[in-house]
Amino acid sequence: MIRFWTAPRWWEGETVFVLASGPSVNDLDLSPLKGRRVIAVKSSWITWPSADVLFFADGRWWRDPALRPKGFGGLIVSTAMEIGDPRVKLMKKVPPSALAEEPHTVALARTSTTGAINLAAHFGAARIVLLGVDGKPAADGTRHCHRMKWPWPLKPGCFDQQAAEYQAVAPSAARLGVEIVNANPDSAIDVWPKKPFAECL
Repeated sequence: MIRFWTAPRWWEGETVFVLASGPSVNDLDLSPLKGRRVIAVKSSWITWPSADVLFFADGRWWRDPALRPKGFGGLIVSTAMEIGDPRVKLMKKVPPSALAEEPHTVALARTSTTGAINLAAHFGAARIVLLGVDGKPAADGTRHCHRMKWPWPLKPGCFDQQAAEYQAVAPSAARLGVEIVNANPDSAIDVWPKKPFAECL
């Protein structure tokens, strides 16, 4: 029987940066993140190795030796029940009709970023700043900021599904008193206010 990890209220009232893997991150100077609370989503930890937490939901990502994080020193959290690695804290995944409020659960379906947002809320974040939540590839077709070779093709409709997931959880974040800002003014995700990264610090 799986014993789920319960997220503590470590970051009560703080600003938490959720670092997703959109290519817009490559245009940012991330040095202001030093000393800040950061949750990296999957391989985006490569872009900011000092992240406090790495979150992933996709078990195949961990199983791929080329992608599995090597040298990451922070906390690793996942909803991939097949992962039996003692380094990985497991939480229960629930449908993303709203952010999960029970601290051993996170809501997500189509994107690990939703789970990372939920985790930040569990930690007590008052404000969550999204980095790399682009909702589209770059103009040159680049899909990720971390420049890793990605073994899986882009599925048709995936960005629409992610956008719908964000739209579904947004009202619950507001109800919980958590402000969310998208630090990419050019993002295709219009669920939350968009501001330049420098204005989110």
